[in-house]
Amino acid sequence: MSFFKYTNISTASLVLKNKSIRWSSPSLYNDLEECQFTPFTEKELIESHKNYINTIEWYARGLSLGYDTSKFTSITKTLINLFRLSMNNGTYSKEKFMEYVLDANKNFENDYTNYINTVVIKCIRILCVTKIYDNKLMWAHYADQNYGCVIEFESLYNLKPNFFKEGFVKYHENLKPKSKPLDYLLYGETKEIQDLMIQDIIFSKRTVWDYEKEYRLMFRENFGEVNFELNMETREQKYTISNLPENLYTDVNFPIKSVKSIIFGARTKKEDKKKLIDIINKDSFCCKFYQMKIDNGNLIKEEIEIN
Repeated sequence: MSFFKYTNISTASLVLKNKSIRWSSPSLYNDLEECQFTPFTEKELIESHKNYINTIEWYARGLSLGYDTSKFTSITKTLINLFRLSMNNGTYSKEKFMEYVLDANKNFENDYTNYINTVVIKCIRILCVTKIYDNKLMWAHYADQNYGCVIEFESLYNLKPNFFKEGFVKYHENLKPKSKPLDYLLYGETKEIQDLMIQDIIFSKRTVWDYEKEYRLMFRENFGEVNFELNMETREQKYTISNLPENLYTDVNFPIKSVKSIIFGARTKKEDKKKLIDIINKDSFCCKFYQMKIDNGNLIKEEIEIN
């Protein structure tokens, strides 16, 4: 499987010299909406909390809805016991509890976005590549208006990074989340739920970007220390973070044999070609060289021989 990285000559020189490629925080990307989608709407969240409370009440009465109670979070189990206790002593009021829970989550979208931007985005590292090398818009936007090049990789890392995920980006206008808020409330952030939320947030972009046919690789740096404070009177939430990575990027080494080809743009200058060819020869890369050209309005590549 090949991965193609569109780039300019200066960046390509650094990549090949250092035998590493930069994976960046989404906060450095050109899309203002990068990772800004919330997996649940406010309406869905309110409805899910209502269903959550109804479910807790059902189990507190000794009834069953077919959920796997062994996987319930400790909070869910505690609430079931508290509901049961208050029912037995005559102090139970679902309406008051419902009012409290809904009030606590009335700013969910802002709170969630704040958490993503304050904590998650600074620790996530993403590498954007594609599976096609002849995309005219990609050559124009990311390969220095055809003066740059495309590097073809077979692999993009020596050792698989921590918390690694990869896959094609899903393009949409209105995200239909794979994750369900009720499952999150009942079971917490299980691996299955976490994977679905990553698909919704990290591997999702507006349809205006679908020309990129993007394939993403992602890993997570250390979260550091995250402290959460909640003002019970104002419901204001505050995150304080320490020991986060200093840089918003990580340079990841790749095996030299993973570079399969260098594809020069239709406008790449002769001296720039020589610069990359000299690096390739000096470090004994074993790869092919191609030249893009326009033929009847189409971008095609032709192999070139290097002496």
